[in-house]
Amino acid sequence: MSGRSLPAGSRIRGVVTLAAGLWLAGFALQASATELNAAQQRGKQIYFEGVSPRGTEITAVVGDEAAMLPGSAMPCSGCHGSDGLGRPEGGIIPLDIRWSELAKTYGHVHHDGRRHPPFDDDSFIRSIIAGLDPANNPINRTMPMYQMSGEDMADLVAYMKVLEHDVDPGVSDESVTVATLLPLAGNAADTGEAMRMVLGAFFSEINEQGGVFGRRIELLAVPMGATPEASIDGLRGAFDSEGIFALVGAYTIGLDEPLLAFLRTDNVPLVGPFTLDPGDAYLDQAAFYLYAGFDDQVRVLTKQALANGAAQENILVLGPEGERTTRLQRAVREMLRGKDGEAVMRSYPADGFDAAGVAGGIADQGIEAVVFVGGQQEFDALIGELKNQAPVPRIYVLSSLIERPLTDLPALFDERVFLAYPTLSSDIDSRGRDEFGHLASKYGLPRDHIQAQVAAFAAAQLFVQGLRKAGRNLTRVRLVDGIEALYEFRTGVTPPLSYGPNRRIGARGAHIVTVDLDEKTYKPVGSSWHAAQ
Repeated sequence: MSGRSLPAGSRIRGVVTLAAGLWLAGFALQASATELNAAQQRGKQIYFEGVSPRGTEITAVVGDEAAMLPGSAMPCSGCHGSDGLGRPEGGIIPLDIRWSELAKTYGHVHHDGRRHPPFDDDSFIRSIIAGLDPANNPINRTMPMYQMSGEDMADLVAYMKVLEHDVDPGVSDESVTVATLLPLAGNAADTGEAMRMVLGAFFSEINEQGGVFGRRIELLAVPMGATPEASIDGLRGAFDSEGIFALVGAYTIGLDEPLLAFLRTDNVPLVGPFTLDPGDAYLDQAAFYLYAGFDDQVRVLTKQALANGAAQENILVLGPEGERTTRLQRAVREMLRGKDGEAVMRSYPADGFDAAGVAGGIADQGIEAVVFVGGQQEFDALIGELKNQAPVPRIYVLSSLIERPLTDLPALFDERVFLAYPTLSSDIDSRGRDEFGHLASKYGLPRDHIQAQVAAFAAAQLFVQGLRKAGRNLTRVRLVDGIEALYEFRTGVTPPLSYGPNRRIGARGAHIVTVDLDEKTYKPVGSSWHAAQ
């Protein structure tokens, strides 16, 4: 397999042994990013953000009307990209502003016939502040002019001269290095090891086929620590000592917020993390999730309650006091906004669930449907009270919060309890089954922790497809753009995945199943998959 692991607590390079007893070949990582001096670092911020590290004002002057906008509204990178090459958009072709191109000794002849000698520092600055090329010809007015201090301008010029060499970490002509963060010790170690094996197996298959645009994918497995802080510290150490391009298929349960805060600093792509609830984090610029979080799942449950005949004002959204319940109640309220009636929102103390009182209130208010976002213990207590009153309401729950099968419920709850699942085995089609089966056979994948393995398999596919969309000139920005362009991408093991600039969850929706107490099984409701919107 293509990969290696960092021992827990270490920050060393080298070859390690796998639990399966296989030796992995070590490899040398090149420090692909240019080491920038202070001026270049400041210039980089100006180029990418349009903001001065010195705190001085930067203004963009736009169009013939000379509209004044903050520089942050129109940073250079917005049109010219992270590499300076420029991307055609809306019929406009931004210039290639790499310094090697600007300073060509024979000058330039543009497609509109405009000619000029090569740029130097002074003529480049003049082009930015006055919109004139080295021959004093006006540059296309679609390019903004900028007002900034002389110090900021000098910093920007300093960075422009190294822009084309300031490539993202982990990328060379021969390889791209990615990391994953996994529990490789403790209670979840078997799950983490299974995920690591799947990622390594999939990337090995890609490498045997010649890689992606000739680049091998090298995988570094970083072990989680005993606490979220220790996990982030270990990951930070790996990023400091290793060239890492992206984080793929990481186990982020309980880590989503601190992990995103860490990765956001350098806009490191997070592709296909394995988590229960990304919450609102799916709007993060470089994070791409496979499955819907609790927000979408609770919307689907509420839609099912309506489809089952409950009036909006007779739907109760119930959970323990805290940010999560407040967020999920808000998701339901926003979904129902503008319709007749309002759902009932109620929270109970996290350390004191009065099941009898809640059940009495359900009876008194004529509640027909309970969207329950609490845990197993409170669910059991509520069922214990509701079974003594008739008729019983329909109960809608998040499967991730329920710890055991519900096939032993009292008979009067037959087909009156519904669960939302972000994925089911029915998502696996024949192609996915064959491809995963091939990996399992060839690489000796374990027979348990299948859900985690399937998620890792899908994450690896998503990353590789993003690489292919990004093209040969690979950058983190291009990878993000590539994944954003995916529509109904079929992994064979998940619902079709679609992304976009404002969409960071691939499968927006959930499966709904009901509990068939006669057959002691779960039965899909309708087509099983239900969209969140």
